[in-house]
Amino acid sequence: MFIDRVADLEELESRWGTKPQLYLLWGRRRVGKSALIRQFAAGREAIIYQAVTGTITDQLSLLTRRIRAWREDPLLAAAPLANWEQAFAYLENLGRIRKASGEPLLVVLDEFQYLYASDDTVISRLQEFLEVVKHDDLPLFLIVSGSAISFFEEKILVGTVFGRRTAGGLLRPLPYRDATLFFPDWSAADRVRAWAVLGGMPYYLEQFDPRRSLEWNIRERMLRRNQVLYNEADLLLREELRDAPTYQSVLAAVAEGRTKNADIAARSGVASNHLSTILTRMERLHLVERTVPFGEDPAESKRGLWTVLDNYLAFWFTFVRPNLTELEAGRAAAIWSDEIRPALDRFVSKPAFERLCRDYVRNAIGRDPRLPARGDVGEWWGPYTTRDAEGKLVTEQRQADVVVGTSKRVTLVGECKWSDVLVDSDALRQLRTAVAAVPRTDASTQLALFARDGFTERVRTVAEQEGILLFTAADLLSERFEVIDVDITGSTPHNVNQLTE
Repeated sequence: MFIDRVADLEELESRWGTKPQLYLLWGRRRVGKSALIRQFAAGREAIIYQAVTGTITDQLSLLTRRIRAWREDPLLAAAPLANWEQAFAYLENLGRIRKASGEPLLVVLDEFQYLYASDDTVISRLQEFLEVVKHDDLPLFLIVSGSAISFFEEKILVGTVFGRRTAGGLLRPLPYRDATLFFPDWSAADRVRAWAVLGGMPYYLEQFDPRRSLEWNIRERMLRRNQVLYNEADLLLREELRDAPTYQSVLAAVAEGRTKNADIAARSGVASNHLSTILTRMERLHLVERTVPFGEDPAESKRGLWTVLDNYLAFWFTFVRPNLTELEAGRAAAIWSDEIRPALDRFVSKPAFERLCRDYVRNAIGRDPRLPARGDVGEWWGPYTTRDAEGKLVTEQRQADVVVGTSKRVTLVGECKWSDVLVDSDALRQLRTAVAAVPRTDASTQLALFARDGFTERVRTVAEQEGILLFTAADLLSERFEVIDVDITGSTPHNVNQLTE
């Protein structure tokens, strides 16, 4: 099934017409680029070529076949395209024919990196073609796409082709709410767990059977040999990175909880001067992320921490890679019962659920009237000096899972709890302790608690009395906001008591 990508489809749809277009689309393998293209191409006149690894002769032969599949041409049947000059000249001629008829034509060159690998002159030939298309106003909608992010960053985004683009960009994984739509009949907790395990890659999500339980899917689709998700992490890194084993060691260290450069270097055995390059490269590929306490400049902060950004990779390096020997021996059931089931909720809790809560707040700002109308969203941690029971000054580490604010003040602080029991008063105490430590908070700072299943009556009573916001996992998945009707004359906004979904 095709889920979300509404904004991307709307962008493509808005540009469809007789004006020439160059739409660049890149992103990690399995993120859904080809599916998005097929969805847009449905019902349209289109030549779609997905390149493969091979020689230039092989590529041009396959491209010829795709053109003939769109519309038979006796000339192509007798003499297939021989080089890129001829290929783009043929497309140019199609553009002129379509201009005469007033009909646009969609042309897709997918996995463009393989075309470049077979003949690196293809970029210059493409540039010449684009100049003619623009100059002669040919109604060609050209999509150039690929799954090698490094290639696009190094060869496309810095060159003249990028300057010719009319739209496009990096296609990111599905946001958590859309990812959980793959499992509509599961409980809210299991839908969050599934996202924490798989992330937002559509192809990964499609590997799970929504008619089966989460346990069955993890055991049978991730821990069994010959299943896609069993070795996808290894294939991904080998395709994108030249020194894949070194990157695997670094990712394994981060997945274990080594969040600082020195600890990652010590655990992975990678020299510190080389580690920074590796981490920066993986950050560009959206495999890891470096976060700093809210309010600090990432370029200057010395307290930055690394985490695995991709949920699937985090799960694979936490549970699959360390147990490959036993999994190869067919002991998937034992690894599930002994290693994964007891630790799964701890894995979901941090950082996945905390990140989900921040994503919810980030999306709801300006839409949910209970939240601040604007502001940046992050987390905070750091030392806080207070007095102990004997009145002595002590310094302790404190943290806040969700922080919203501007450079002048913090407007919201939240605590995230993923536990088997209803969240009780201890969470309120932790929240208040966190608020006291976060810089730039004041008496008006909004407090919020996020829980897996719910809250005790005591917490609900206090929350109602003090205006503390309470969210469960089900709330975070539902996206129901009260609409605020704003009077453009400048008067105070008023609630029209309407719900949207």
